[in-house]
Amino acid sequence: MGPDYDLDELYANTYTEEDRLAHRNRPISGKRFVIAWAAAVVGGLVGAQRWYLGLFATAAVKTLLFGLALMLFAVDQIGPALAAMSITGAWTIIDLFLLLSGTMRDRRDHELAGYERWAGPCAAVTVLLFAGMLVVALVMGTSSGVAGS
Repeated sequence: MGPDYDLDELYANTYTEEDRLAHRNRPISGKRFVIAWAAAVVGGLVGAQRWYLGLFATAAVKTLLFGLALMLFAVDQIGPALAAMSITGAWTIIDLFLLLSGTMRDRRDHELAGYERWAGPCAAVTVLLFAGMLVVALVMGTSSGVAGS
């Protein structure tokens, strides 16, 4: 067996004064966290949060993919349309997780203003929205099964 390490001693004081200064002096974006989060919740399927944060290439791809899904629905290509819509939906959920974890930043890779203040409340609202959508989907699914009988 390997040598015994005192993990408390090993990890004690690893957060140095230099680390504290770097955290305090980190660049903060002019873009607001709450606005990016609201854009993701309301217009996430078209990449609204990415347009807001200046991530133009991926925003354009997401918007075009959503437009493709709408066009496929219009020409009655349901399978491919649902696939494209599923990709944009999953991408939106991933973007919400990236925003709420602080990983998604503006185009200059700066932390969004207000993140520390609003991440918790926005995460709680996001969970409530997902739970509400799940309940609505379950009610619609069970009621359509009853009506079809």
